[in-house]
Amino acid sequence: MAELNKEKRLRKELGLLDVYAIATGTTLSAGIFLLPGLAAVQAGPALVLAYLLAAVPLIPAMFCVVELATAMPRAGGVYYFLDRSLGPGVGTIGGLGTWIALILKVAFALVGMGAYIGLFVPSVPIKTVAIGLALVLGAVNLLGAKKSGKLQVLLVLGLLAILGIFMGGGLPRLNGQHFEGFLDAGLATILSTAGFVYISYVGVTKVASLSEEVKDPERNLPLGVFLALGTSILFYGLITTVIVGVVPMESLKGNLTPVAEAAGILFGRWGVAMVSAAALFAFVSVANAGTMSASRYPLAMSRDRLLPRVFRQLNRKKTPVPGILATMTIIVVVLLLLDPAKIAKLASAFQLLMFALVCLAVIVMRESRIEAYDPGYRSPFYPWMHLVGIFLPFVFI
Repeated sequence: MAELNKEKRLRKELGLLDVYAIATGTTLSAGIFLLPGLAAVQAGPALVLAYLLAAVPLIPAMFCVVELATAMPRAGGVYYFLDRSLGPGVGTIGGLGTWIALILKVAFALVGMGAYIGLFVPSVPIKTVAIGLALVLGAVNLLGAKKSGKLQVLLVLGLLAILGIFMGGGLPRLNGQHFEGFLDAGLATILSTAGFVYISYVGVTKVASLSEEVKDPERNLPLGVFLALGTSILFYGLITTVIVGVVPMESLKGNLTPVAEAAGILFGRWGVAMVSAAALFAFVSVANAGTMSASRYPLAMSRDRLLPRVFRQLNRKKTPVPGILATMTIIVVVLLLLDPAKIAKLASAFQLLMFALVCLAVIVMRESRIEAYDPGYRSPFYPWMHLVGIFLPFVFI
């Protein structure tokens, strides 16, 4: 693959813990703190199964993204992979679409904090807080990947610690009666719910857009992403089990603060405060990591002359300032003008399509037998897993 001039390359400042924290932080947010109550409306207690099924189409895509990222460690992630394998047309659509989808996920996370802040300060102007936080995180990202990576590690460690306490207190107190009629919603509804909550997982591979900044990407990218996916599936499975097993279904359906509802039953008022702090960690985490990942897409597309030259500019810390500012500006516009929650749901369908194309990209690159294509990690079970990875997303769509 063509080499970039050293002065135009981003600094390699992210280690294994940073990769893990970014991948985990972009995944464990609204999927835990907002969506279970909405999923319960459709699937009832089978929302636990829906969350586990939602991870299935992600697994082939995750392996393929890691292979492509170790073969082509460049800023831009999915855009760069699709451009080099399926052509600039598909790459441009994938790059712009993934950039916007990430921005919507960030905006969704920032607004999502409102439901938990509202438990304590009902009169707080949610949009004002969300916009202020977007600007603060944009400023942190301007300081460089190392600084925002450290913030991400602290946020994710705090989040996992609090969720660990929540699960430890909830699992011994599950009420088996809450799981009666587990499959009454029917397979079609459960699959539909799985597609609805799929957006919960899409963050786990977004660290690929930062692969140019990862130290020893052939080791740290696969290991960090696999650990993050394992953590996400485990936490989603156990936490949704606790929520269903503790909160009566009539109270859970449509509840926008399901974890706080369960924590109140388990621990009382201090439990609500504890998980609200975890929600804050989660939403700030996904917003920080999402801003960080999204800002690399304009840089990558500018390098290929698909966006203006200004997006190629790096400051002395090798940070893509124009990309960060553009990302931050669009997030603020979305917060001011749009309903991010509804648009974010549509983004999951687009992400499913992108993951199908990523699996196709691996097949194209391998069958082309290009000498320069030499990934440090090769996804297993070729080509069967990759063909399943192309087919499954359309089932969920």
